[in-house]
Amino acid sequence: QVDKLWSVLPAFYAWMCVVDTRTTLMAWISTLWAVRLTYNFYRRGGYAYPPWEGEEDYRWEVLRSGTLGGWWRLLRNKWIMLLFNLVFISVYQNYLLLAIAAPSFVAWSQAMRGIHCPSGEGGDESITGVPPPLNFLDGMACFLFMASVIVEAMADNQKYNFQNKK
Repeated sequence: QVDKLWSVLPAFYAWMCVVDTRTTLMAWISTLWAVRLTYNFYRRGGYAYPPWEGEEDYRWEVLRSGTLGGWWRLLRNKWIMLLFNLVFISVYQNYLLLAIAAPSFVAWSQAMRGIHCPSGEGGDESITGVPPPLNFLDGMACFLFMASVIVEAMADNQKYNFQNKK
């Protein structure tokens, strides 16, 4: 049930990268995004006890049933479905979640480079050993990200209300 991890792992990965002001800001806004997504999944019944209970994305049942035809019918075999679970669901989707946090890893690597290479080793003389302060681009990126989270939250509420009225 990797669906339960989609909302929390990218923020977890972002917090693993915190070394300066920029990466801290990125971790906080990732956490706000994660809170929105987690709350949305929770109110639809995605988190339940025991953990293997709860809502599952409807597409998984379509895949398991083989109704798509073609090669997808192979997933009706329990061993092929087990392999699909191991490779695609467990491993590949975690790499996707890691990719969501990739900007935090880039910011972390740049901050660490500035911390560990203060002499400018490697040909970049602009490195001073002190991470650069937040700037206008950081502010704009933060603003756009937060505006997007607000729009996503409004869309989540509209979809939730619509689905409940059906």
